[in-house]
Amino acid sequence: MEPQAQQNLSQAASAENEAHLLEEAGRSWKKENRRIIGLIIGVAAFMLVAHETPLKAWITNIQAWKQYIREAGWLAHLGFGAACASAVMLGVPRLPLCAAAGLLFGFAEGLLLSLAGTLTGSYGAFVFARLSGRTAVQRRADALPWLKPLLARPSLMRVFWVRQLMLPGVLLNVMLGVSDVGHRVFILGTALGYLPLNAAFSLVGSGLGKGGVAQTLVQMCAAAAVMNIAGWAIWRRMKNK
Repeated sequence: MEPQAQQNLSQAASAENEAHLLEEAGRSWKKENRRIIGLIIGVAAFMLVAHETPLKAWITNIQAWKQYIREAGWLAHLGFGAACASAVMLGVPRLPLCAAAGLLFGFAEGLLLSLAGTLTGSYGAFVFARLSGRTAVQRRADALPWLKPLLARPSLMRVFWVRQLMLPGVLLNVMLGVSDVGHRVFILGTALGYLPLNAAFSLVGSGLGKGGVAQTLVQMCAAAAVMNIAGWAIWRRMKNK
């Protein structure tokens, strides 16, 4: 086959895999959006009931825990960040950790802590896979033939889109670890890819830690807005591809 024909076939295959990735990312976002909307409705209903029942004591206890954390200062932040990083590296889903960060530290600090912790844990798994896990991961990658070619020449945007897929984070970390992606591209792509859902779940957690129903509802609406704006941005990117 002539070199030009081979190049055309390679470009066509790359475009097909890119389109598949974008399609899977969009589908994942729709599913995740429905899950988060359901979670928001559930949390809002719980808080409305809690403020009118003996469950209000639970809210008071949360406020007391938050006061202890404020008194602990940077040690609490460091301890939570280290625990979060270790959990993510071992395969614990990151989103409940983001909600816990928002609950204990508030939205702004919780988002920063969850992003730092989950990114550190993901990078730890990435480095471990690069050093020791290539054979096992290659067998797992064979079960996702459409994803494997994308990781052969990963770019910043590809890492970002891969992070939108409803696949276990630890699987993506180790698959990227055995790919040719550079450390800087992995860190930046993962940070950008994590940001939308980390923000949404930190908002949900922060809403649970509020003392008033109105504040909780505002936080829940903000979380829904973050998810839908991010979803719209992904849809537009896919449409213009």
